Amino acid sequence: MNLFPSVEFFEALRERANSDPERLRRLGTVDMTLVVKIDYPDRVECYEIVFAGYRCVRTRRIASPSNAARGAIVVEGPYAAWREMINNIVANGHADLEHTLNTLTLMDTPLHVDSDNQLDTDLFYRYQENLQEFFDGAAAIGAPFSASAAAHLQ
Repeated sequence: MNLFPSVEFFEALRERANSDPERLRRLGTVDMTLVVKIDYPDRVECYEIVFAGYRCVRTRRIASPSNAARGAIVVEGPYAAWREMINNIVANGHADLEHTLNTLTLMDTPLHVDSDNQLDTDLFYRYQENLQEFFDGAAAIGAPFSASAAAHLQ
């Protein structure tokens, strides 16, 4: 089961993206490392997602963004914002305009983009369509939520 968030969830997104290379090829190559940082009131979960060319080459859970590859771009925000985005994707087959990574990060709220320098941050916006296509894969794989994570919405 691909509970969000989990390594299994991000691996399922990776497999989905790589199973249909034309989905990503039409948008162009992506060479970047993305860290999804999910903030809970009592802890943080981080997942590293590595893209190279037309493929997602690796996903893994990491202890903190400092454990990611050099030059990683971090997208961080509260669990509730991530959950709402994933729910929207599953419900609609893709993110609607209010739930895209671009919209959710545009004003630095509810999600925030961070990196070591502005050039790396610019990569996020350059590749945001590719990244959205990757996350929109949640519509095909589903994304039930773990009970422990959902408890943080109470």
